Amino acid sequence: MNRSIPSALYVLLGFCLFHIVGVMSYVLRVGRLSSVPIYDDVYYLNDGQTRLELLDRVGIFRCLADFFIFNPPHAPFTALTGLFGLMLSAGADWGPYVLSSGWLLFVVLLGWLALRELEPWKRSGVLVSLLAVPLFGTVLSEFRPDPVWGLMVGFTALLLVSANIVQMKASRLFALGLLVGASIIAKPTAAPAAALMLAAGLAVSLCLRVWVQSPRSPRAAMRAVAVLSLGAACVLLPYLLTGGPAILAQIRDVMAPGSVWRTQTSAWGHISYYLNKGAGTPVLGWVWYASVPLFVLSLTWAALTKDAKALCTMAGLAAATLTAYLIVTLSPVKSPMVGSFLYGAIIASSTWCLAFIVMRSRVRGRIALLIGALVFITCWVPRSAVNRNDSSIASINEATYAVLPQVLDAMRAKPGGSALVTAPGPVYSGTVEFMSRRQGIEWKIIGAPWETWEPFEQSISSMDLIILAEAGMVGQSLGYDFPGVRLQGRLLDTLRARADFKGRPLYTDKNLRSVWMFVRNGAQQ
Repeated sequence: MNRSIPSALYVLLGFCLFHIVGVMSYVLRVGRLSSVPIYDDVYYLNDGQTRLELLDRVGIFRCLADFFIFNPPHAPFTALTGLFGLMLSAGADWGPYVLSSGWLLFVVLLGWLALRELEPWKRSGVLVSLLAVPLFGTVLSEFRPDPVWGLMVGFTALLLVSANIVQMKASRLFALGLLVGASIIAKPTAAPAAALMLAAGLAVSLCLRVWVQSPRSPRAAMRAVAVLSLGAACVLLPYLLTGGPAILAQIRDVMAPGSVWRTQTSAWGHISYYLNKGAGTPVLGWVWYASVPLFVLSLTWAALTKDAKALCTMAGLAAATLTAYLIVTLSPVKSPMVGSFLYGAIIASSTWCLAFIVMRSRVRGRIALLIGALVFITCWVPRSAVNRNDSSIASINEATYAVLPQVLDAMRAKPGGSALVTAPGPVYSGTVEFMSRRQGIEWKIIGAPWETWEPFEQSISSMDLIILAEAGMVGQSLGYDFPGVRLQGRLLDTLRARADFKGRPLYTDKNLRSVWMFVRNGAQQ
């Protein structure tokens, strides 16, 4: 068996390489990298650019101090990927996406470790089939923390509930605790949810193991939990001490009553949001159809064979998945990215159930790999949430490429100025910031998330340049209802009436609505 480990791993890595190249090719040709960078990805691209510029100016030590103390990132692993990815690509936006392949391989490694009782060829077969699950492609096609976080938390839960931590060495328990802490802060704004989900799964599986094993050892279990918690605390506490206040502020902002991010639907809409086929299949693919049958078959098989160890693991997985479902259902904010938390748990649970069935069956290792390869060949399709052929994305590209050259010329005429982008799209503030910084232009770019007139009125006097998009333009808001969009007409009339600004439309869409640029008199040579 030891000799087969390298061969099975090489085959698995070969499929991973095909997956990475295939998805990246699609993203470059049709997906996000075929279009101008927009939200939410561009937020993390700009963060990576800021940290790379800081590294260039002050060196490694002060960059690390900024990262850990003065300016903790919104998502630490995504921030590191952005920094090193942009370093790799010399500032081009493709670098962080390519470097995200490292997180894909890390999740596959967690899966390999979680299926440690399965022989190598069977392990490879199970994991190859998982590469056809769309969420594994989203890790590469979307540069944001949610997909990696969902899979990390899911497979960390699988490692926790499938291991008998009472019998683990202290060093391995501590290492597992470090992984738990890292999974929780992969998306810090959702850290309480991840911690609760992992705790629920561990509590159920551990209590059952202590109850069924002989002799019972509750004290040993408590010691194991203590060591595990110590490892997690070594990761969590340093980050929360510096980044905790900012995280809490963002949670309050997103969850606040009246927030634009809240999903307005009925109680049944909240309950069924992540359970309907339209939401589940684009993320889970074949797992959407197989997850329940796999769980029922595994549970029946384990019960009939009185496999107490497997039943404890399945109870822990069920508890973790149910907890994840309750959290995302009760949350007023819903989206496919938020759903990564639940879907990651479902994928991890299905992985273990499939592995259990393969292990208990008489299928030979290479046959299991062949079946996994057939699933991959049948179900693998590259996807991206952004498609350049979509009318909204096409309008965003067209508007940005029409507006940006003249905006950049105006910025070059007055170095160090300030610009206000008054509406979310079709030209976005993050897009202007990222693309102007790539040209070496250091301007302060401000987006306008305001809901009332007063902030718009007050900000005008301090701006050198204003980019305004009339309400109702194609590519605007991308499905969200931003109250500030309704103020664009009033703002346009105000700016046109002011003598200290000169404005003109730079782009007009098919609805005959325009993107305007207003430059303060004297700001442009």
